[in-house]
Amino acid sequence: MKPYQKRLSILILSALLSACTLDIASERPQNIQYIEKNDATWLQHLQQLKQIKQYQTTGQLGYISNKERFSTRFTWQYQSPQSYSLLLSSTISSSTLKFEMSPFGITISDHKGNQRSASDAKNLLREIIGTDIPLQQLGNWLKGQPDEKADYQVGINHLLASFSYSVEGDVWTADYLNYHTEQKIPLPKDILLKSHQQTLKVRIDNWKY
Repeated sequence: MKPYQKRLSILILSALLSACTLDIASERPQNIQYIEKNDATWLQHLQQLKQIKQYQTTGQLGYISNKERFSTRFTWQYQSPQSYSLLLSSTISSSTLKFEMSPFGITISDHKGNQRSASDAKNLLREIIGTDIPLQQLGNWLKGQPDEKADYQVGINHLLASFSYSVEGDVWTADYLNYHTEQKIPLPKDILLKSHQQTLKVRIDNWKY
């Protein structure tokens, strides 16, 4: 399929996705209280996160940039840093867009059977959707596991509160606004991810691991 045709398909898909936004603030929270990173309860929780090697989440994703604004349902399946998938689906139609990563590269496909594959995930993402969504980092970001060498903060709830992380020179920040605390291992519910030009609002409804 020709690039311009594929881009048109993506634009049509975006138009079919819900235009409403999640009830998650677009701005980072202020005056948050933090505790030390050597807190025993946090370190125990961090070790539990590291034991979650494979998992699946479902929920809602809101995307905001200078060119696009939409929300969609999503299903994220994670097996390893080289094997994961993200399915975006409309709440008002049968439209879907799927990103599948394998050791050989990335494949992007839609509900009509159109697909593109490439060994360079970053370049294909730029070509198809015109932006750099940090798919590779989402595996840890969604479960609230920071890069221990990065700048991150632990909240008074003994869970990850926020971090900043550079991806290809673009600094992303994450704020963990709410957690699912009713389960054995508390895992994120509402996350605000921001870069200079993009905002991702993530609400996770379900966790399986």
